[in-house]
Amino acid sequence: MRVTQKDIARALNVSLITVHRALNNSGYVSKSLKKKILNYAKKVHYVPHKASQILVRNKIRKIAIFSSDEPKYFWNDVRTGINIASEQILPFDYQVQYCMIPRSDSKFYIEKLKEVINDGVEATAIVNQWAYNMKDIIYFIDQHNIPYITFNIDAPESKRLCYIGPDYPAGGKLSAEFIDKALTFKKNAHVLIINKKAEIPANSNAPDINKERLEGFLTVMQKKFNKIHCDIKFVRQGIHLDLIENEIEKLINSTKSDIDAIYLIPPFNKQFVKVIDKLGFGGKKIVVIHDLDPYTSHYFEKKWITAVIYQNPILQGYYAVKILENILESGNKPEKDHITIVHSLILNENKDLYRNHYLFTKMIDKIN
Repeated sequence: MRVTQKDIARALNVSLITVHRALNNSGYVSKSLKKKILNYAKKVHYVPHKASQILVRNKIRKIAIFSSDEPKYFWNDVRTGINIASEQILPFDYQVQYCMIPRSDSKFYIEKLKEVINDGVEATAIVNQWAYNMKDIIYFIDQHNIPYITFNIDAPESKRLCYIGPDYPAGGKLSAEFIDKALTFKKNAHVLIINKKAEIPANSNAPDINKERLEGFLTVMQKKFNKIHCDIKFVRQGIHLDLIENEIEKLINSTKSDIDAIYLIPPFNKQFVKVIDKLGFGGKKIVVIHDLDPYTSHYFEKKWITAVIYQNPILQGYYAVKILENILESGNKPEKDHITIVHSLILNENKDLYRNHYLFTKMIDKIN
């Protein structure tokens, strides 16, 4: 049974208006009594009634989500999750704005932050991406006392309230486990790993997620599957996107041994599968990539890829909004510092799995 403010007032032998003031931080209540009421409310798992809270505050609460705009297919899926959650909290007088900031444009990022803060935003979510001057961006948010969380890429040294997103080394580990199983009966197996080092500025605290994936992959290979030979090759830093396809082809052709499997870490899926097709590797090599794009089903049909390590951007966008809503409604920091989105292994047989959350959530939303 739901605990009400009346139940709390009765249990503590205080007036209902005193409980109301303490829980809504309105009107005078002594510090000791307020603490007693709040502690008891937490103990009995009191959850405020949203409709009554809306009547009390009588205003629209604004949330802003910030991210990069590349790769577009990934952040468009994040937008899908944000939109689902936004529709669910719209009846409770919430307004959610999603700001996709052009890559490396830190000046515009801060200008957009100023704009949403001046417009009355009460909470925000950011991605700790090295392409921006995140130190200045986070400092700006801190100076304006806006509660914020990180999602997709964490900034644990900041004042963020929690992180929602993947464990990147775990994604690399899952890749290694799959490739080993796929090569179980192959003697002297050879895996080519294609990566790209992030061009992280010296003054940045942002992590290199591709490096974390590679470290996770190699940790498993060295501990459990050390008979598999791993050859690591890097796409050159600073190379233009138009030249990525030729660069990948050169890296593959420069490999002296026969390749049994290829693990692509950076988000060059479209360019990569063109090379796989050109070299006639479709269906002949184990090929693992990260993240889904609009053409993934086609890649599977053509047998250009074997598996995708999926970090579910839809869920990341969805839960970023829901966590911020919970923070504003409860006034409390989330109980968990890290909320991990577990990676999924997508194969041809379950390639539509990643849309299940979207369809299910929309169905529940219609029922409600």
